Amino acid sequence: MSEFEKISLEKRKLSQYILGNARTLIIAFILFTVIVVMTTDIKLVTISSIKDFGLEFFLILFASYAMYVFCADGGTSTGRATEEYKGAIKRFSELKEQVLDNTQFSRMNEFCAYYIADELKRMRTQYLIVAGINYEEYLEKYVKLDKSEIKDIKELTILQKKAIIKANKVKPIHFTPDMMISTQEEGTITRFALSITPKMYKNLAFGTKFIKMSFVAVGMSLIALQVILEPSWSVFAEVCMKLFTVVINGFDGWTMGYNYIVFKTVKYTNDQSYLMTRAIQYVDAHPLTND
Repeated sequence: MSEFEKISLEKRKLSQYILGNARTLIIAFILFTVIVVMTTDIKLVTISSIKDFGLEFFLILFASYAMYVFCADGGTSTGRATEEYKGAIKRFSELKEQVLDNTQFSRMNEFCAYYIADELKRMRTQYLIVAGINYEEYLEKYVKLDKSEIKDIKELTILQKKAIIKANKVKPIHFTPDMMISTQEEGTITRFALSITPKMYKNLAFGTKFIKMSFVAVGMSLIALQVILEPSWSVFAEVCMKLFTVVINGFDGWTMGYNYIVFKTVKYTNDQSYLMTRAIQYVDAHPLTND
């Protein structure tokens, strides 16, 4: 084991130790806060103190989102140190080099066209086969018909009509050679040969988290505790309640960053490797002939 691998292993052990103990501390923290809150009166901020509410809302929101983003970077770094990620990147790089270093890349457009047609056939067949319709017959008679024309065909059963309509709704996927060999930074909601891009997953996670934290920040800003016996405990409990939302978002951010690499990026990269393997096999099975 190299020195770099030893350092990475020690970092992972330290992260796991901190996270494991942090759970225990958070549980104790929550229980203590609940006990203190139960000994106080809870009230909501009134409209007369709306300025204080606004300031506190933006403070909680900023702190929560900043904690989420910065901890996400830590989770991302930990994910990149895993063997799953390193192995996926290594396989991808080897296949990419194999594709680019010979004449195979010139035929990638041909493979993409084949894959698009094959995937379209498989997706449509899953509807047609249930109704007992042959795919060749479907292409010859029904693929160009609209919904109303299909419903008017008397020799078809209701099940067959529904199957053909569903099959016609399936459109070709978007698939290009660059999608196989490039790190995708953009995504779309339409059907693709590959799954949702890791970058889009991260953007969605950040956006969704911001919206959720906005609502939490509003709720936390509205809460105020009014003391019964001991002022210092009441203030401390109120701070703990609001601080907890900031702390827990840090753990959410770390988890998101880790999943972004270990699950989303690794899966996407493996899918790219699979498609490049299919492309290489296709080119080998269909050599060019000199006429």
